[in-house]
Amino acid sequence: MKKMIGLVLMALLCVSLLGYGNGWAKEETVTLVVENVYPPGHTRLGEKAVIGMWLDAVEKNSKGKIKFERHWAGEPVPSKETLDALSVGTLDVIVAFPPYFSGKVGIGDVCAMPKNFKTFADIYDLWWNSPMGEIIDRVYQKRANAKFLFPAIFAPENFQVSKKSKKIRKFEDFKGMKIRAGGGALMQTVKAIGGSPVQTVGGEYYTAMQRGTIDAGIMTTYSLETYKMWEVADQVVNPPIFNHCFVGVWINLNKWKSLSPELQRILIDSARKLETRWIAYCEMDDARIEKLAKKHGVEFYVLPSEEQAKMWAAVAPVWDTYIKNCERQGLGNEARQIREIIEKRFSAYE
Repeated sequence: MKKMIGLVLMALLCVSLLGYGNGWAKEETVTLVVENVYPPGHTRLGEKAVIGMWLDAVEKNSKGKIKFERHWAGEPVPSKETLDALSVGTLDVIVAFPPYFSGKVGIGDVCAMPKNFKTFADIYDLWWNSPMGEIIDRVYQKRANAKFLFPAIFAPENFQVSKKSKKIRKFEDFKGMKIRAGGGALMQTVKAIGGSPVQTVGGEYYTAMQRGTIDAGIMTTYSLETYKMWEVADQVVNPPIFNHCFVGVWINLNKWKSLSPELQRILIDSARKLETRWIAYCEMDDARIEKLAKKHGVEFYVLPSEEQAKMWAAVAPVWDTYIKNCERQGLGNEARQIREIIEKRFSAYE
């Protein structure tokens, strides 16, 4: 009898030791240091918006097993250095704009390209139900020691035309216009449609249009309210040339692998369950702002279909640049696959 009890105790001890060895049997609270490059008050990616919803949902759904140490607006690491900090484990999770890291990993630049996603739903459908998400995630894992958890949507980007400028009625009207662009694909896009790109940060946008430094800008609808652009702009031209955009949410790959399957699932599923809510939130907020803008005298103009076709044809070389950048990084095949997937979906609407 004593021998039997001894064997049972020994077995229990082995199970206990194995449980501690894999780190999952006794799972205590995991604190993840997260940096969102956007401020907590950001209308789409802030504490009360898309990213805040996810952070709160993960903490709730994990029943306290995951806690976030939250940092915002380029603190403690400068925004464009966050991927490097994530790679070495200084940060556990980051929320950032993939083009910040184009020189190191350019595959994610599809987040903000002309003629990308017709709808927000297309982003998530292609991310989870086509090879797109897997390809992009695999590249970041290999090149940056980072797992791309999910895309966080924020807005389409269309043209806002100054009160002082001629109004757009056809594609050729863009020629010669001084158009605000934030760099990268935006600058290339302005050149592709015959405009002259003027690089300004968001905080300079209103003043640049007020002073006539720019005739128009590629910007989000919510900037009409955020920056009070309806005071200096009286036309918005659709369809958005950057149709639907997103930022990335990554986790350090080593940290990801250290988590139990349950906690990994919660990080992903908490976002997936919010997708419909995020889409509704962004679309309803844009509709609200459009209504306000119209009261301020802003015209929302849609290019005729034949003029849209000219615009889409003109921006094709921007995608060629995306491919070339990825080729320099040894990612040409992956980039071509991504482009094909997105173009096939976009053309399905035509």
